Amino acid sequence: MPSLPRLKLISILLGLIPIVFFTWSLFSFSINIPWLDDFEAPMTIRAWFAHPDWFDRLKMIWFPNNEHRIVTLRLWVMVHYFVFHQLDLKALLLTSHLYIIIIFVLMWFNLPLKNRWWYFLPIPFLYLNFQYHLNTFWFIVSIQRNLVIGFGFLAMFCLSRGGNKLFVTGIVCTMLACMSNSDGLLFIASGGMILLTAFDLKKLVIWVVVFITFLTLFFWNYPSMGANQNGLIYLLGHPWQSIQGFFVFLGGSADYFNEQDSSIRLVFSFTMGFLLFIIILWGFQRWVFIKALKTYPSLLNRWTSQEMANPSQLFLAGCLTFCLLNGVLLAVLRSKYGPFVFLIGNYKIIATLAMLLTYVLSTHLVSSNFTTKWVLPVAMIFWLSSIITYYPAIKSRKEFLLQDYQLFIHEKQGLGFSKENVKKYDLHLMMVQMLNKGEFKPAIK
Repeated sequence: MPSLPRLKLISILLGLIPIVFFTWSLFSFSINIPWLDDFEAPMTIRAWFAHPDWFDRLKMIWFPNNEHRIVTLRLWVMVHYFVFHQLDLKALLLTSHLYIIIIFVLMWFNLPLKNRWWYFLPIPFLYLNFQYHLNTFWFIVSIQRNLVIGFGFLAMFCLSRGGNKLFVTGIVCTMLACMSNSDGLLFIASGGMILLTAFDLKKLVIWVVVFITFLTLFFWNYPSMGANQNGLIYLLGHPWQSIQGFFVFLGGSADYFNEQDSSIRLVFSFTMGFLLFIIILWGFQRWVFIKALKTYPSLLNRWTSQEMANPSQLFLAGCLTFCLLNGVLLAVLRSKYGPFVFLIGNYKIIATLAMLLTYVLSTHLVSSNFTTKWVLPVAMIFWLSSIITYYPAIKSRKEFLLQDYQLFIHEKQGLGFSKENVKKYDLHLMMVQMLNKGEFKPAIK
């Protein structure tokens, strides 16, 4: 039997395995070649210099991309361009993954104090998997999601800790999340829920006033509301499909059959989603209604005395609310596209977050011995399975982009666009000009 210090060293080395492998994969398979919506980055640079008037530049930065405002991404692209005098999609993507440090630090501070390391050990295996590889390696999707999650989780942490300075920081971070991708708007509701649960009514009023004003500006001349109305109409006629879609989305981390549209994918994902939902309800029920009742006589008294939940509970509740609202929103708006839409690769990072947060919630209810014996082996199997299932697709994507880039340069088509659209948006001319100026240096291998 190894001594305790030696066992701790072995466990640290074990925990580093997914971190090192994920980092190596990120550097190896990220590529400085745009695909489809990634062209938003060079088009932002082109539009910036095409509009010398600063007001026109601000309008360009604020204008939506499809149904998302991507203000932070555009600003980040321009800052990177002015600092390095070139467009490097790989560098931008890599730096966006620094949000993982924020996630791990926040998870660490919300684990039980006793035996914290043993509770933390499964987290790298659970989160640094390749289920959501599109979100990891596709430039625009990666940056949008990473910024939303990073800013949003920071906001939930600040709001759960209280204090005026942290409250202001929470407002700013929530706004930045909203301006990174549309699902960042869900952190507005999550933050309001935290303030309401904490019975901080003064801050809640300020929160509501600030974000009513913000949302008015956000949706001013917003172009994509018609599709959402169609989704609501479909919901009324097919409610079961939306309910099914919610649980399939929530359990997307259990989807290991990505190459086929078979019902087994839906069964596994639905079951996982339903299980996570039950654990979430059970966990908060244990926290709120059982443990606390031993001290306080009534739910109302505990709420009005601001003792309903501690900061850790508030943080986890806020982040889980974001994940659950994501599922509700997609279930309402996307059900008309069929059940497999909920298993799209770039959605799975939210499902993975829901699984991770559910695990952190459960650590307050089970022993570290249980975590080491049961959760850690399952997390390791989950991580290895994601590599076996999705790594071939990750390798193939890089090879495809290298080949398609040559087609784009020589045939003026590819990288997600037909010849007609390449000509319509002057994409080939734009990229050739950046190449000639040394502003864009594509990958060659």
